Formats: sequence, structure tokens, C-alpha cells
Amino acid sequence: MHRYRAAAVLLLLCLFAQALTHARSASITFDEGPHLAVGYATLCSGDLRLQPVHIHPPLANVMAAAPLLLQNDLPDPRTISGWEIASLSAVTDGVVWQYSHPRRMALASRFPIIGMTLLLGAIVFRWATDLFGPRAGALALFLLAFDPNLIAHGSLVTTDVAVVLWGTATFFLAARDLRRARWGCWATSGVTLGLALASKVSAISLIPPLGLLCLLGPRIRPWRSRLLTAVTCFSLAGLILWAAYGFELRPLPGIPFPVPAATHLEIYRSLQEHYQLGHPSFLLGMNSSHGWWTYFPVAFALKTPLATLLLLSVAIYQLVKGRGRRIGWSQWWVLLLYPALYIASSFFSSVNIGYRHLLPLLPFLYIFISQIANKSTRLTFDVSRLMPDVSRLTLHALLLSLPLIALLLSPHYLAYFNLPEGHRYLVDSNLDWGQNLWQLRDWMQENGAERVYYAHFSPARPQVYGVAAEFLPPDPRAVEFAPLAPAPGVYAIGATVLQGAYTPDVNTYAWFRTHEPLARLGRALFIYRVPPRPAPAWAAVCAALAPALPPETVRARLGQPDLRVALLDCDQSWLIPTGSAVGVYVLPSETAPPPGATLEAAARHADGSPFYAAYRLASGDLAYPPPSSIAVTLDGPLTFLGSRLTASEAHPGETVELWTFWRVEEVPHRPLSLMAHLVGPDGAPTAVGDGLGLSPDQWRPGDVFMQRHRLAVPEDAAAGEYHLLTGAYWLDGVQRWPVYGSGGYTTDQIPVLEALVVE
Repeated sequence: MHRYRAAAVLLLLCLFAQALTHARSASITFDEGPHLAVGYATLCSGDLRLQPVHIHPPLANVMAAAPLLLQNDLPDPRTISGWEIASLSAVTDGVVWQYSHPRRMALASRFPIIGMTLLLGAIVFRWATDLFGPRAGALALFLLAFDPNLIAHGSLVTTDVAVVLWGTATFFLAARDLRRARWGCWATSGVTLGLALASKVSAISLIPPLGLLCLLGPRIRPWRSRLLTAVTCFSLAGLILWAAYGFELRPLPGIPFPVPAATHLEIYRSLQEHYQLGHPSFLLGMNSSHGWWTYFPVAFALKTPLATLLLLSVAIYQLVKGRGRRIGWSQWWVLLLYPALYIASSFFSSVNIGYRHLLPLLPFLYIFISQIANKSTRLTFDVSRLMPDVSRLTLHALLLSLPLIALLLSPHYLAYFNLPEGHRYLVDSNLDWGQNLWQLRDWMQENGAERVYYAHFSPARPQVYGVAAEFLPPDPRAVEFAPLAPAPGVYAIGATVLQGAYTPDVNTYAWFRTHEPLARLGRALFIYRVPPRPAPAWAAVCAALAPALPPETVRARLGQPDLRVALLDCDQSWLIPTGSAVGVYVLPSETAPPPGATLEAAARHADGSPFYAAYRLASGDLAYPPPSSIAVTLDGPLTFLGSRLTASEAHPGETVELWTFWRVEEVPHRPLSLMAHLVGPDGAPTAVGDGLGLSPDQWRPGDVFMQRHRLAVPEDAAAGEYHLLTGAYWLDGVQRWPVYGSGGYTTDQIPVLEALVVE
């Protein structure tokens, strides 16, 4: 037993070293700011006014903020403008974001959380040892000590680890009572339950399973004794919760009499409103404000270390086969009831913001897996049953992979995924929480970048980290920003806003999603360099059925309110304005761009389906074969520049394309159309194509456009050489334009130089 205790101490030291490394390297994250501000304000003033706004109970925040009382350069929150109206953002900015020593604040406040994490590790070791022996205790603690998710959140100022610690302690003590029938354990369970309730509102999920355990066992006690046990346990929990609010007693709107811990009820009401309103979230290329039932299963599969998942499957197999150590059913109830209810409730959550909401399951997961460490367990691969049992060597390899991954990942534990490119699957607290400002400062110094455009949802002030930045949306301090034509410079964009969460539009940063970054700081902050280049002088929007984007939206996203925007049917025409001016095509995602255009941005709908694509094109870059031309003059506002047949041979039943090229000499005031005829060897037309994909009201003198004609070769077409004719006519009088040739002839059709051979 002594060697396992020594191993436990060593593992806790490893956990402490990793947590401290993360605490030193991570800038103050999005949630940490409000937690610290509220905790510090509560300690300084004893006033609970910020709690309902923050929608978190005070205990964990106060514990984390307690070391800040030793700082003599923090402002009194009561003197901050916005205190009187309980402005959480104003107090957070004044206390946290503007503080000139962020690393000092972060380290001081994170130490209490790290202490909770170490205590959690000790409880997990002890509980697994009680159930399955000291070897199991060491295994459970090993899984905890090298889990990147627990290391990351176990060293940040949030309420997550606090509720995990006190919730785990509650059921650990309940398990000891059920095994030894000690009243003191149930009383202590009530205390730890109260601490959990005073740390996070979601701790209310601990009450139903704990109540069932109180009432259902142990059976050696009469039911009245069990009922008294439950009443005692929950009364103590309520007393601890009330104490966390300073034994507050006051009325609430809608309740005519004074209520104990009234602020807690206000927090609960605020949280319910928050759940009804929803929260921006991202999953597998989709954005939503009310989440998906699949969110947490996907997050669990993507962020739980693979070794842990494989060992979990082994533990399930051994439990089903009865190969593990025998323990009483009451102990299994304690170990499995709460996780089962918690998992079931997660499917109905409308706030999908992170794997951290699965942290309460992890201690139970580690202890459950630890049963495989029992000496009597056979660790052989049973091929006949196709079950995931593993050899001892494979088991050791799986276990060794955990510290190896943690070492390679350090200190960016928050960004752990089982797959590469994690930002394509999940963001927010799963990956990008504003923790990379120190890395951004170092990158700027190493690469000579004096200033960056910074895009993140955190209201932190980068300047206190030595980062000179211009803010971008969704920050209220944002400078002007054209999403489809970003200004030249260096951009630092967080993965969360990159994927459209918290931004004005899911495609605010679609341009950057389409381009490769220069660097990925901490796997979460993406660095881009936009080179100087000509601004677009025009835009063409595909409007076959409806515009891919309204013209005013195109102008706004290109940052040019007076930009010329032409609407065209991209299935029929391409616009090529005169000169070498650069333009942008905005097309449906499924539409192929004009040849020579380069993709600028691929936008998507909130459900992940393709929306539109933006392409950049200079008229001189059009990579289309030069048209064959015949010298003719038309009696109309267009000049014929030539044509191009896409195929020289065809079979009956096939369709060929004829592109004709035209230059606008003046804008007509009459409706017109362009025609194309496929003429057989006998001189009779066999196929006709009419149309005009660019309406004359979109023309400007000097424009060049291409018109596509699709001509279907008849099924009964005779073999031979077919010729093509094109021309134009007025629609209002069905009058063809006269065509004058260089030899003095006059006709109403233009012969195409290329011929089609039908085989």
C-alpha cells in the first residue's frame, strides 16, 4: 500500500506541475474575468448585486479572488462607474481587464483552483482504492493527472472544477456510508453538497441521485432512519448554501415574504432566462443558439483522450462479463447513478459551449475504468467474441500515451483534440478562450509585427500584455472592417470567431477560413498576413433566381458603399468590365467560377450548408481561350468580338456550348436578346438557343460580356459538318439586327468560324 501512496503523491506532483505550467502560460480567459471581478467585489463590499447578473453562486469566485486582497493596486469596485447599476462588464473591465500585471493576477487567483484540482485527485485515488484496491486507485489518479481537459480547466478560474470537486466528494462520502453505515458520512455529504450548490447552479443535478441513495440504502436501517438521514443531509446543504450568501433574508418580486438566500433564486431565474434565449455555439461546421442533442456525445468522443476511451470500453466489457472485482450493488449505484442522470440531461441542454460541462463525469469515469487494474482480471484479446480486451503490453502502451501526449501538448492543454484541426469541430472553451495573448506578444516580437488586427470575443485589453492591436468584430471597439476585402496587415483571429460564433454573421471571417494562416498560436489563435492589393472596382452577383447576396450587402462586405454591383445570370453570362480593374464575383457555392478567377471566400449557412463563394478577377486575368473572330458590323449597341465553341466534335443527343463575346458601345433602351443556331449539312437549323444573361440595365459602355448558348444535337442528327450562326434581335418587334460584312454583304446572322462535326 505504501508504494501506491508514494505513486499517488508523485502523480499529484505531476498534476501540480502541469497545472502550474498552464496557469503561467495562459492569459486571462473570457470567463475568468467576470469570475474574478465578482469574487473580488463580493469580498471588498459584501454586496451581492453582481451575482444575478453573473448567474453564478459566490463560493468558487470568492475562493479564487481571495489572494487578490493581497494586491494593493486594485481599485475598489464600488468606485467604478457602473457599480450602481450592477454593470458586470464595467466592473470586470475596471478590476481585471485594465490591470497592468495580468500574469500576477492570473497566477494568484488560479492557485486556489489548482488546490481544488489536487484535492479532487486525492479523493479519486481514495475512492478507487476503497472499491477496487490500491492498484486501481493509482490507475484512476493516473488517468486524471494526465487528462489534458482536467489539467486545463483545473488551472483556470471558473466554477467548473469547484462543482466537480464537491460533487465527487458528496458521492464519495455517500459511498462510504453505504459501505460502513456511518451517520457522519451522510452529514459530511450534506456539507459538501452545500459547497457544490454554493459554487455552481448546475449542482442542483446532484440532489435527485443523492436523495435516492439516502432513501434506498443501506437496508439495515429502517425507512424512517433513512428518511431522517436524507432530511439531515439536505438541511445541512441548505444551511451551507445560505451561509454562502451571508444568511441573506429578503423578499423577491412575486414572493410576499422574506426568502433565505434570495440572491440564489434570482441567479436561478436569470439562468433559466439564459437557457431560453440560448447561447452561440458551434459544432462540426454548424452554428446555433440553441444547440444540438448530439453536441456532448461528439465533444466527449473528440476530446476525451483515446487511451481513456479504449480503457473505458475494456472496463465496460469486464463489468458485463463479471471479470472485475466484486463490489456491492449499492456501490455501483453510487458510482453510476449520477453519471447516468447527468448524461441523460445533457441531451436536452440548449447551452452547448464546451466539454467543460462534462467534467463532473470524469472522476466517475476514472474510477469506473480503474476496475481493470484488479489482479484477478485477465487481459487477453478474445478474438472469437470480438471484444476490446487488451494485452498487458497494449494496456501499458495506452497508459504511457497519456503523459506523452500531455508532454507534447504542454502548455496548450485547452486545445486538446483526438483529431487534428480541432477548430473544424468545436470552439469556444473547447479550444479558444482568449488564452493566447502571451504567445501573440512573443510572435509579434519575433516576426517584427508592430501592430495587429485582433478578432476575438473576449473583452480583454491586449495592450496590458504588450500587444498593440486594432479590434475587429464582435468587439464593440472594432474599427471598420470589410469581410470580403480585408485591409492589408497582420491579423490575429481566434478560432471561435473564425467559425462564426459570437460574430455579427457566421461569415464575418469567411475570407480567412478560405486562406491558410501563417501560424497557429496555441492551436487556437490564427495569424494571417493580408498583402497590399488593388481594391475591387466592381462586383458581379449571380442572380439566376435571386441574388446570392443583395447588392447593398455586397457593397458593405467589400467596404465600398458606392461600388458598382451588376446582377447577372451566371448560368448564361460572365461580365468583364473594360480595362484591368479588379472585380469580385459572388456566386452560389455550386456554381463554377469564370476561368482565371481565384477563390476569396467560401461562405456557409448557419446549418453548415454551402451559401455563396466570392472570387477575385481582373479582366486581364480571364483565362479563357481567345475567341475566333470574323470582321462584321452590327446595326445595334453591341460590337461582336468573336466566339468560341467548346467542342469540335459531338454525337447525336449531346449538348455543345457556344460562347459569344460582345462589347457594349451604348446602353439600349429597348429589350433585346442574343441568338445562336446550329445548322445541319442540308442548311436547315437543327438547334436554336436564345437568351441574354446580363440585362441591358446592368450595362455600361466599354463592358465586355460573354454569353453562353447550349445547343442540343438532335438524336436523329445525320453525320456531317454542322455550322453555327449567332446574332442579336430586338424583342419588342422581333427584329434582327442587320449585320454588315467586310465584303459589302448584308445579312442578319453572324457566321461562326468554327464548325461542329457530328459523328
